[in-house]
Amino acid sequence: MKLPRASLPIALASAVSLGAQVAFSLVMLRLFAPQAVGEFSVISQIAFFWMTLALAQSPLKLLADMHLPAVQALRAALGESLKRWTLLLPLAWLGVVLSGLLQATQVLAWAALLALLQLGWYLAQPLTLRRASTRSTAWGRALPPVVAAAVAGAVGMKWPQAGSTSLLLAAAAGYAVGALWLLQARNSDGVPVNKDAGLTPAPTQADNRSAFLRLMHTSADALTGVALVLVWQRSHGAAQAGYLTALLRVLGFVPATIHAAWAQVLLAQGARRHTSPLWVGLLGAAATAALGLICMAAVQLQWLTASWSGLLPYVIPVALWQASACMLAACSHLPFQQGRASAFSYAAIGFDALQLLVLLAPWLVGYSPDAATHAAWLGGVSTLALLGLSSWLLGKRQFGSDSN
Repeated sequence: MKLPRASLPIALASAVSLGAQVAFSLVMLRLFAPQAVGEFSVISQIAFFWMTLALAQSPLKLLADMHLPAVQALRAALGESLKRWTLLLPLAWLGVVLSGLLQATQVLAWAALLALLQLGWYLAQPLTLRRASTRSTAWGRALPPVVAAAVAGAVGMKWPQAGSTSLLLAAAAGYAVGALWLLQARNSDGVPVNKDAGLTPAPTQADNRSAFLRLMHTSADALTGVALVLVWQRSHGAAQAGYLTALLRVLGFVPATIHAAWAQVLLAQGARRHTSPLWVGLLGAAATAALGLICMAAVQLQWLTASWSGLLPYVIPVALWQASACMLAACSHLPFQQGRASAFSYAAIGFDALQLLVLLAPWLVGYSPDAATHAAWLGGVSTLALLGLSSWLLGKRQFGSDSN
């Protein structure tokens, strides 16, 4: 199986990014007071939600619309995102008010700054895929989290028990470094990532979705992510929610890497590779299974504290869920190369609705399963649905009018 030559550097950059995010979390817990960590977490979550809705999958559109020059596509994506960012200001203010944090105006200002800088970094990543060298693209993904962790560590050691402002400054510094790649990519004279051999052009590649549909797709994803944490905590307690979210973070790294190092690279190349996405998905599924076994071993061999023993019932359903997500991630470029981006978004929104239904089913029918049973249902339904979506995309690849 031959992968695009940009895939390995970007996969390694993704691994470094994840490691830096883990280091940032450890620095917070070690060097900062709980109140500071809590305030930072609330503000950063508001900013992330604000940024995600403002982008409305603009980075993906920037990659898919290869018929437009990269800088022209960037300007269009940036302009639309900034308009949505402005329109979402009242919603962000509502989130700040509901958070109960003091000095609401200052909190909103920090959230606005973080959202804008994140927005710039998230747009810089697809731009570098289209315009910059592979090395520059990898640095643009790996360096910002490293900078944030380094700044947080330096401030925390110099000023013990520093407040949330120090963490906000560290995060802003990291995002600002990432946003600088917008300028670096525009002036890049390196070898772009889309220079690769053994590819078949995809002349129909484009993102034909309306801005409203992209916003609805993004909103459904965001709502499901928030509901997953809140409903699980409300139904099964904070510890059980911690088990689920921790596993999703660890095992979800594999499909996220496949999307970044395979699907996004192929979209940036504006071409289809002869290697079947099926093999890439199966490789990711095997890696997910291996990570799941490591998690089980870590608990059973007591590499973790005894409080993590409750993690075990979650491993198999979550591993199956994320292994099937690897299959979908490997196929996620196909809708944009087949003119089926809108149909894919509707299907993805349907998947989100199905997950919400499984999450809320105990409340709707008045039945209270234990956390392990609920996780089995959630993981099982998610696995079947994701495999169904993947099969649909692969079938269209083989039998559609634009297939190889």
